Amino acid sequence: MAHRAGFDTARAESRVSAYVYGNVLVLAAVVGASPAAVVSGTAVVLVAGTVLSTYVAHVLAHSIGSIFGAAEDSDRSAVAKQLRDAVPVLSSGVTPAVLLAATSLGWFTGLVGQTLASAVLVLRIAGTGLVYRRLREDVSPGRVLWVGCLAAAVAALAVVLKLTLTH
Repeated sequence: MAHRAGFDTARAESRVSAYVYGNVLVLAAVVGASPAAVVSGTAVVLVAGTVLSTYVAHVLAHSIGSIFGAAEDSDRSAVAKQLRDAVPVLSSGVTPAVLLAATSLGWFTGLVGQTLASAVLVLRIAGTGLVYRRLREDVSPGRVLWVGCLAAAVAALAVVLKLTLTH
C-alpha cells in the first residue's frame, strides 16, 4: 500500500477527521431527505449545501486552531494546509450526489437511489481505518478493521439521533 509523503500524525488526523465529519453529515442529509426531495432533485442540493457548509466550517475551525497553535507556520500557510486537509469533506458528497441526481433523472426509484447513496456513505465510513493507513503506515490491519466497524456503528447512531431529535 502506497503511503503519502509529508503527512505527520496531526495532518493525517486532520484529514481523517474531515473525512469522517463530511461522510457523517452527508449521510444524515441523505437519510433525512424526504422521498419527494430525492425524486425531485432537491436532495442533490441538500447534499451540496451540506458539503459546502461543512467544508467552510471545518476549515474555519481548524484554521483558527492552527493559527493559534502553529508558531512555525505563517497564518497563510496554516490556512492553506487546512484548505487542503479539508478536501475529504468535499469528496464525501460526490458519489451520493451523483446517485441522487441519477435518481431524479429516473434511473433509480427514490428508495433505491437513497439506499445506494446511504450505503456508499456507510462503506466510506467503515473504510476510515484504510484512509488513515494510506496516510500513515503505522496502523495494524486489525486496528483498521476495528476502527472501521466502530466508526460505521457510531455514524449510524449519529444519524439515528439526528433524525429522531431534529425531524
